Amino acid sequence: MSFPVVCVGDANAGGGLAMAPRPTVWAAGRPLAAFLSSVSSHPCCGSPGCEIHCTAAIGGGSTTVLAEGFPVHRVSDIDICGHPRVTGVFNVLVGGGTRDSVNGQQVDTGLGTASFST
Repeated sequence: MSFPVVCVGDANAGGGLAMAPRPTVWAAGRPLAAFLSSVSSHPCCGSPGCEIHCTAAIGGGSTTVLAEGFPVHRVSDIDICGHPRVTGVFNVLVGGGTRDSVNGQQVDTGLGTASFST
């Protein structure tokens, strides 16, 4: 299964935006989000027990599609705070299994594909 690629500025379900770019790989005029990119603070940041939403990073990433030598993040990848990625570039799709957010292990399978449409 393939999912849209995540770029800088794309959000997770809690409103956290991908912040760190891959300077040499772009889609739809925006740089792809760097592997394990920092995520902007989002609700419930500042509330007791919600510190992870203040310092989150993108988790997951394709096990087979790389950019600048690192896995590419996709819509549906789960950030380390637990929120899934929900916005991306919907005409640039990336397949492959999904890397575990905690230790980088493959947790599902899939063929490594990337497709582009105009």
